[in-house]
This record gives sequence, structure tokens and C-alpha cells, in this order.
Amino acid sequence: MLNKKSYFISRAVGGIANSLFSMVFIWWLQTSTKSSFVVGIAEAIFSTTAALSIFYGPIIDRYSFKKTSYYSMLVQTVFLFATTAAVYQFSKSYILALICAGVVSICDEFFNPADRAILKETVADEQELNNLISKVSSIDQFVNIAGTVFSGLLLTWLISANVMLICSLLSLISLVFLFYALKNVKNRVPTQEAMPKYYKQIFSGYQFIKNNQFLNHYFWSSILYSFVTPAMTILLPRIAQKSGKASFYSMFYICFMLGFIIGATIAGKLTVRIKTIGFTWLSSAIPLILIIFFSNSWLIFMGLIFLFGLMTSIHNILAESMIQITSNDEVLGRVLTTIRTSTSIGGPISSIAAGILLDNSGETVLILACGFIILVSGFNIFRAIGKTA
Repeated sequence: MLNKKSYFISRAVGGIANSLFSMVFIWWLQTSTKSSFVVGIAEAIFSTTAALSIFYGPIIDRYSFKKTSYYSMLVQTVFLFATTAAVYQFSKSYILALICAGVVSICDEFFNPADRAILKETVADEQELNNLISKVSSIDQFVNIAGTVFSGLLLTWLISANVMLICSLLSLISLVFLFYALKNVKNRVPTQEAMPKYYKQIFSGYQFIKNNQFLNHYFWSSILYSFVTPAMTILLPRIAQKSGKASFYSMFYICFMLGFIIGATIAGKLTVRIKTIGFTWLSSAIPLILIIFFSNSWLIFMGLIFLFGLMTSIHNILAESMIQITSNDEVLGRVLTTIRTSTSIGGPISSIAAGILLDNSGETVLILACGFIILVSGFNIFRAIGKTA
């Protein structure tokens, strides 16, 4: 049985560690190298480890989710300390620091699917699963806000290496709480059947998705949506920069995260249905498109960002619950990592395309393009209604 209190504490402390690390590591690279190229390499490493998630699925399914979750967190903690040591002792060894940070990122891609899969193993029914996922998502967004705030405060008082040491210690604390949280969770016994070749195992997750009506539609909608999030990441600082107020940049993200947290609370009380997922998916395009008309009214603008976060949260959480409900335990790790790849694959292309559009056509064209993508992908979700048994 999962110790929920220890699990939530572990998730919160570990989330703060990861949020702090991602921001502080990039800051350290920028201030140490004065090179956007090096920072770009780091961002590319982080996005690539996410986009390649499909290749991790067979390994996650081969062993118990409990062991994968625990050992990936253990290795991640070790390499967080290694990264900290690289920054302390080898301040000019950026390659070593990048390698260590890359391993940290890979561990996170192993941990998250296994950690999510454990939830399904420890609940009694679908509603409890949805409620648990909504609580975890709320914690994740709350710690993102905390990490954003704390990173700015800590970097004001401490050097980057000291903050990274704090990240490492927080990760160690999270590991201890995770151990107690999973202590009484039984190890899933992996299948004893002969395993096909590794490349066939990789694509078996997609084969399962392809044969499930909801998952198949969600997979392709996620690929489309993967072009939206990076574009928004570039759009918001552009709008804040035009306003001449740097404080708006953080406020935009805080509004989105607050919306996400409230949306997660609402989603936890809803019944998991494809129709609800499709409706909230489509509805998220409305506040985004309205931004075009209210970009100069900052109060309304932040309200629209809040609504966008709220709608996005609801369809994300309900969709994750539906994914776990409709997936067999034997391929759950591969399904989750394949979906993770679909939600990340558009990142590199979208970042470049969004920058080109903003420089040459302005915000309106980019917002319309994102709104169009959301509408098309949302209607595709609706196509699964009535087809899923």
C-alpha cells in the first residue's frame, strides 16, 4: 500500500529540487560562458531526452515500477551531487557539467512514467486514480511556482554552486521519503515470457496505442499540441519585453500555474470521459485567441492566461487518467513513454518556427497558428467518441 503522505512530501521536495536545478543550471551556464550557444546546447539536451522517451519504455516495463522509480531517483541524486562538484571544482569544465546534467534529465524521464504507473497499482477504482493524479499535478505546479520564486531569491544571496548543492540535498531528502512511501508497495512481477527484440519492444507501445481508439487519436493530437507549448514559452517573454516590465514575465507564468492548480482540483472531481477531454481541449483555444485583442490590457491578459492554464490542466489530467485506465499493465511503461515522446517531439522545430514568426510576422500570426493547432487537435479527440468500447 502506498504511503500517500510520504509520497506527496517526496513529490513536492523532489519537484522543488528539479525546478530549482533547471533554472539555476541554465543561469550558471549563461553567466559563466556568456554564450547563448552553450545555453542552447543545454536546452537541446533536456528536450532531446524527453523526445527520446519512447526508447526507455521497454526497460521500464521489464522491471517493477517500484524499483525503476526508486533507482532512477537514486542515480539522479548521485549525479546532482556530481554536477554540483563539477561546478565547484571544475568551473570551466562545462562539458562535464553538461554530461552530468544530461544524466539527471534522463533519470527524470525514467522516474516520471514509473512513478505515474505506481499510482494505478495502488488505487481501488478509476475515480480514486483520477483524484490522485489531480493531487500530484497540483503539487507539481505548486512546486514550479515555488521553484521560480526560490531560484530568484537564492541566486540573490548565494552563488550558483551553493544553490545546486541545496538542490542535491533536497533530492536526497525526496529519495528518503520516496523509500518510505513505497516501502509497503509490492514489486510487480515482470512477465516470464520470452521477450522480442528490443526494437520490437520499443514500438509495441505504439502498436497498443494504435489499436486503441482513444489512445490513437490522443497520440496524434499530442504531436500537434507539442508545437504549441514551446511557442507559448517564446511568446510570453516577447510580450513582457514589449511592455518594458520584466515583472510581467514571471506574472504570466504564475497566472498559468495558478490556473493549472485550480484546474487540477476541478479535474479530480470530474468523471473521466473522452467528451470532457475534447471539450476542455477545444475550450483552451478561446482564451488564447482572445489574447490578440487584449494584449495591452494586462489585467485581462493575465486572466486569459489563467483560463488557458485552467483548461489545459483539466484536459491534461483527465487524459492521463484515461491513458492509465485504458492501458494494460504489461505495456503501461511503453505507452506512457511513447505518449511522452509525442508530447515533446515538436519542441525543437516549434521553438525555431515561433522565433521566425515573431521576428517577421508578429504575435498575432503566432497566436492564430497555435489556436488553429489546438482546434484541429481538439476535434481529433472528439473523433474517438463512440469508437472506444
